[in-house]
Amino acid sequence: MCSPRAEGGISENSADRIGTVTKNPLTLRDVALRASERAGGLQGRALDREAKRRGLTLSYTTVDKIIAGTYTSRPTRRTLEALAELSGVPLVEVLLAAREPLPVQPLAELLPPDADLLSADQRRVVVDIVRQFARSNRELDEARRDAESSAALAPDALALAARPGVPAAAPDATSGEESQDSGSDEPS
Repeated sequence: MCSPRAEGGISENSADRIGTVTKNPLTLRDVALRASERAGGLQGRALDREAKRRGLTLSYTTVDKIIAGTYTSRPTRRTLEALAELSGVPLVEVLLAAREPLPVQPLAELLPPDADLLSADQRRVVVDIVRQFARSNRELDEARRDAESSAALAPDALALAARPGVPAAAPDATSGEESQDSGSDEPS
């Protein structure tokens, strides 16, 4: 059986470093800038060529957007691995910076040896359950990202509401003011 570290999992040393990372969080932009610095200031196509020279996959448009702080997509695992290699930042820290799940031991390695003796129907049930959990995790992750994006927009709305002359909320419809409604259900 492979250890989690051998599969890109978390070792005790990595777990210790993670604690320090969360106190002063590293951003994906920080990682991309470090990759650029370590490659002699290369950016864009030149950094893409350097990555390819090392057998890595890195799109120049992706790295340019990350460096500019305008990247809004979810980076691929191969992009994160390339940034880790080029920057010298451990992959675990790059995954944390990208807010991606940390690697764990493959599920297949955790199954008992006699799991191979399950019938076709039993296997189908196990696979369906795993697919359902995986789908739920993706949906939760997407909801978390959406909530974080919404929270990032909220301070602007609060700042606008704090300006003199801008109401913080819409007037209350139950304030006791008389209605202009004639009371009839008929359109006027």
